[in-house]
Amino acid sequence: MIIQELQNHFSTNFYIQNQSLIPFIHYFSIILINLIGYLYIFIKFFKVMCYSKMTFEWLPMINPYKWPFSFFQVLTDPYFRFWSKLFPTIRFQNSSMEISGIIALEALNSVLYVCIRLTQYLILILDNTEKLMTTSILI
Repeated sequence: MIIQELQNHFSTNFYIQNQSLIPFIHYFSIILINLIGYLYIFIKFFKVMCYSKMTFEWLPMINPYKWPFSFFQVLTDPYFRFWSKLFPTIRFQNSSMEISGIIALEALNSVLYVCIRLTQYLILILDNTEKLMTTSILI
């Protein structure tokens, strides 16, 4: 629905006074799409690493502090420590619960969602600047 509104907005109101800005916007959006794509791949890989670390901690027969499982611990520990400082353990009368790991994984999911939405927006800009560049060449 938001994409449809953006398409309607661009198709009716996308006019730039200085036509020399259109190629700059076009190529800049290409660069941003590539950078966001690399960020998306890195975050997906890091998310798999985080899930692996949490899984290895839950399994009783695997020692997460010995090689090769310590690899996951070393790479993801600073990230999880950051979130555990923000959200300390919740203590009840006889037990406690740590929610920082779940919140850390959801933060990664949120960043992935923002990457996808930003890419969709940049593709609209790319499409419209390409149309403007081809029409300005023909005129």
